[in-house]
Amino acid sequence: MAQQRGRSPGYDWEDMSGPSEPDALELPDRRLDPWSEENGASTLGDSGSAGVGVSDGAGFGAPRFEYPAEEEAERTSRKMPPWSLVVIVALLVITLLAAVSLMVSGVLHLTEEDPAPAGAPPAPSAASTPSEGSGQQQSRPGVVTDADGAELRDGTGAYEDPALIGEHTFSWRAWTDGTISVRGLEVDLDATLPGADGTDVVQDGYRLVAVTYEVRYDGPGQLAPVEELWLTGETDRASVRDIAAGLVPDPMREVPPLEAGESAEFHSVFVVPDADLEGFRLGVETYSGEPLYYATR
Repeated sequence: MAQQRGRSPGYDWEDMSGPSEPDALELPDRRLDPWSEENGASTLGDSGSAGVGVSDGAGFGAPRFEYPAEEEAERTSRKMPPWSLVVIVALLVITLLAAVSLMVSGVLHLTEEDPAPAGAPPAPSAASTPSEGSGQQQSRPGVVTDADGAELRDGTGAYEDPALIGEHTFSWRAWTDGTISVRGLEVDLDATLPGADGTDVVQDGYRLVAVTYEVRYDGPGQLAPVEELWLTGETDRASVRDIAAGLVPDPMREVPPLEAGESAEFHSVFVVPDADLEGFRLGVETYSGEPLYYATR
């Protein structure tokens, strides 16, 4: 009898229970967090640095990053030290004071008066200063006396009515509260310079005029004539200054200070155009006194 294909002899095909299936093999769970300490690696979240990755327990997914809050960032930012505000205020105050000082210095410089020339007497006292609102300088009037010492009040000594050389004397109150007096002794309308042996050293059309004066001081202390007197030569068209210094041995600046009752002689020299010689006058004035004039002819 032929054996039936696919069946083993003696096999009970009816019994379908057969041997039971083997139990499933338990494999290790490889979905563990690679960042956890259980897998031997420390989590980046424990590093304490800003913006680190931490695991969210989702397996091998991308790490999650966390950043500090804005309040914490502001607290860690650099802050200006408290004393810096004090320094800034101090610098501003110093700058302001320097600017104000420069402005005040400039105003004082613009308003101050020009200094008096070298050798000039001090400024006039309050008694000779102009009154408020007068608009012009008030000078102390000079006094003209004749050869006998009598005071003249007829206008002698004015530019229109000049005094006479060798006859009249001019006097003013000085800044020392004393009196300075000047008398013209002699005038030479065709003078030559000492040491020139009579040779005319001025150019054609001009004349050298030399004048001899006597000065006297009466009052307290002493007074140098150069500190008080001002000598000029004047015509209707121009004023000529005294050039005696360096040309003659005894100009006014060489006269020493005079004490009470002392007097001295000196010379003045002027270069005058021939055309102006006819009306040429010799002016004498003090720093705070009115000018008085001598005629030369």
